[in-house]
Amino acid sequence: MSEYTDWRANNSGDEDEDQPDDAPFSGRSALLLLLDCASYMFENDAASESKFVEFLDIAEAIMRNKVIASENDLIGVVFYNTKNSPAPEAEEDLHSSLVAPRQCAIFLPLTTITVEMIRMIRDMRASEDHFQFETKYGHSEGTSLANVLWLCSRIFSHCGYKLEHSTIVLFTGNDQPHRSNSNEYQQALVKARDLMQKDIAVALVPMVDDFDCNKFYKEFLCTVLEEDMEEFVAPVYQQSKEQLLRRIFSRDFKKRALAHLKWHISEDLALGVNLYSLSRKPRFPKKVKLLKSTNEIVVSKRVYVSTTFQEENEGEESKPLLPGEQRRSITIGGETVYFKPEEINAMKQMLPPGIRLLGFKPAAKILITNHLRSSLFLYPNESRINGSTTLFRALYEKCLERGQVAYCILTMRRKCPPRLVALVPQELVRDADGEIFRPSGFRVEFIPYAADIRNLPMLEETTPPEVTKDQTNLFKSVIKKIKFKFSPAHFENPASMNLFLNVESLLFEKEEVDLTDSTRPDCDRIDSKMEALLNDMQHLFGEDPTEAPKRTRKDPNENEPRAKTARSGPENDDELVEMVKSGQVASLTVALLKEYLQRQGVSGLSKKTKADLIDQVLRINQNS
Repeated sequence: MSEYTDWRANNSGDEDEDQPDDAPFSGRSALLLLLDCASYMFENDAASESKFVEFLDIAEAIMRNKVIASENDLIGVVFYNTKNSPAPEAEEDLHSSLVAPRQCAIFLPLTTITVEMIRMIRDMRASEDHFQFETKYGHSEGTSLANVLWLCSRIFSHCGYKLEHSTIVLFTGNDQPHRSNSNEYQQALVKARDLMQKDIAVALVPMVDDFDCNKFYKEFLCTVLEEDMEEFVAPVYQQSKEQLLRRIFSRDFKKRALAHLKWHISEDLALGVNLYSLSRKPRFPKKVKLLKSTNEIVVSKRVYVSTTFQEENEGEESKPLLPGEQRRSITIGGETVYFKPEEINAMKQMLPPGIRLLGFKPAAKILITNHLRSSLFLYPNESRINGSTTLFRALYEKCLERGQVAYCILTMRRKCPPRLVALVPQELVRDADGEIFRPSGFRVEFIPYAADIRNLPMLEETTPPEVTKDQTNLFKSVIKKIKFKFSPAHFENPASMNLFLNVESLLFEKEEVDLTDSTRPDCDRIDSKMEALLNDMQHLFGEDPTEAPKRTRKDPNENEPRAKTARSGPENDDELVEMVKSGQVASLTVALLKEYLQRQGVSGLSKKTKADLIDQVLRINQNS
């Protein structure tokens, strides 16, 4: 007897379709933090910390972000303008042929991020003498930038991994390390061309506000990055610092296609396209089950077993089932229908993978009520079919000109059901910084089938209440007063933040965890904006309806008369003030205190605790 299960329970959802195709591993990303250790970087200001401490804060933030976003990436720290060149503490991770030139030192070798690396950065920041930096490393000036970049290039080449991206982040406050007519200046430019040929990028973080890139770094960075000097935008100290210090609680997904498909315009015409995901839910780190006694990883396996009853032995006989011996079932009308695995695959595979054009309709037919899930992005793939880019561009421009959308049937991959989609053309849009905010191409919107649309009688039968013009104008004012600039980048996922912050607190033995939930409304701002309109709202709409009494469990002695309980709360405001002054606040609730303070004209009470409310009451009545 074979094992029968309901095959409908194993259907894959939309999230499985959003997983990219299996692609060969292309390499890791490597990041080298290069710091100028001249004496001016260690000068303490009365209003702020030294530039060296600021660098340690940035380095810690980068490492903590890398652990969450891409834990397999490599990171290292190199000092230059030092007097000595000591070997790093983790010298076993350093390649034997890597020797730092004079006035340079490798502080952290290029390797994957570990907890010890972050602790070392934190301990160095907490130390008063920064682990005896003056004695161990010292300070100097005039280090050849070409030698420093040569060291960084060798670190990348001897890291032991295939690298996809290599980046040097340079932290300095000296805007002219070499004069324009010196040999060191020309050697630095020659090294910049070498870095460009090796695909090593360089990012500059100026550590002072009055940093002038025109003296040296404008020509240097444009040479490395192959940019036009007329279009060069100099980095700003505060913006660069805030961008690096910002915590990012999301995984870094590889920017590869979800699927490589053919878009069939007709039976004899097709073009190659790629599908990309515009958004994806973050995936938390995978939890592993451990054996309590030894902390060994517990490995679990699922085995399907068939059990039959033997009349001769009067017992049960069990044997494991191979995939070919298993069956799936579905029950309809009291009858159970059985399917073989190959029959289920044949039912799922209605159409081969690809996009098939149905026709065109005006863009106004795409309604917000038809939005089923997050959209995808379609772009031509010239490597699949030659001429795809030209045909795609002509079709895109004509749809954009006439305001048309293309309705198609999309089959993402094998064993995926076909989906009805609309390909909406969208123009290229850039943000205030000139970065691409919305790329040009077709946006893939998923359209419901007829069976997916629900008709709700409650919405059709209910007649909406009549609203006067004064009430409508009042809420126009409400909307104007509490408008704000929205961007998804301003809202972190509180679940991800809570998880990673608690993991870090356990890892680094921190007792207090500061969780800032950006999804919570700013009640104080809303109260201050709405305060002038509250009287008009109360006049036009009346008092708020009282809540219905909550239903409680029926008392068996309900018919018997109940004794009246004495009320412990204050009867008026004077009694409430006397109870606060005498310290009898146990029976006073937060709601009673807020109601009293609101009657006194106090606003911004949404985030106040009970102790804060009591102090506010005492401050108001301190002279009485």
